Amino acid sequence: MSALLVGCGAKTQAPSASPEASTAYTVTDDAGRKLSFAKKPSRIVSLTYGTDEILTEVVDTKRIQAYSRWAGDNEISFITKEQAQKVGCKVHDSLENILKLEPDLVVASIATSNELVQSLEHMGIKVYIARSPHNYQEMCAKIVNLAEAVGEKAKGEALVSKMNERMQALEQRLSKLPDSKRKVAVAFNFTSAMGRRGDLLDNMMTMAHVINGAAAVTPPISEHGSVVISKEMVVGINPDVFLLPTWNFNNKQDIKGYAHAVKNDPAYRNVKAVKNDQIKFVSDKYRYVASQHVVEAIEAIAKAIYPELF
Repeated sequence: MSALLVGCGAKTQAPSASPEASTAYTVTDDAGRKLSFAKKPSRIVSLTYGTDEILTEVVDTKRIQAYSRWAGDNEISFITKEQAQKVGCKVHDSLENILKLEPDLVVASIATSNELVQSLEHMGIKVYIARSPHNYQEMCAKIVNLAEAVGEKAKGEALVSKMNERMQALEQRLSKLPDSKRKVAVAFNFTSAMGRRGDLLDNMMTMAHVINGAAAVTPPISEHGSVVISKEMVVGINPDVFLLPTWNFNNKQDIKGYAHAVKNDPAYRNVKAVKNDQIKFVSDKYRYVASQHVVEAIEAIAKAIYPELF
């Protein structure tokens, strides 16, 4: 069996649960494309860990034909191993492997290649493109829009309502912290500092009442289009806290070794985060969250920076 098609076998089509399931409807995905359905899709393939998580909350898992390849990886996905086993199939962005599942809806992202999307649609398969949110409000919209696409808009709205309630409770707790006591943090991946102004991590840190140090600088853009935040910039920011990575995505990263290298880097010797031993770890599944678990992510950041409030 292909490594990109894990645990996948024959799976019967989920029956329509009610007359409502046969009601035709039209939606617009996050890329502005219209999709029309004669009934609720019952053989859904999800290509991203964020849409795995949203779908699991708003539809019966019998309707999910396959999760993304990261489902069940606790360091990046909120899908448990038990949930992944229940669905029984994980698939990567491979046209051949997706077609074998005979889906009536493939949920992709704006990062999914246009070639794959066009090939699937050429084969008569509907493809819903979900956004990569830059803030909490866009995350809520992503959830409601995807829920509507699978015929479960009310469940999506209910989920967002629960998120808002939990976020309000967290804000009440964090509002006790005076602005003068807010700490400056800089997050790192395995190559450099990260978290530029206007991205989701920046927004989550702000909602956690943490000042994102990386947002204070205007870093150059590399030839590959990524932001480069240099050591000199980090030293200039002089953050109170370093947030280091936890996900060994390619089994080639030494998490403890990287932390040791950062902590003992001569360039950071006089940075407050190092001087005061404020090297923190927030799981990458929080730092790269792409679903309703954004509230948990904001709370995890706040707990790491302000444990005294919890």
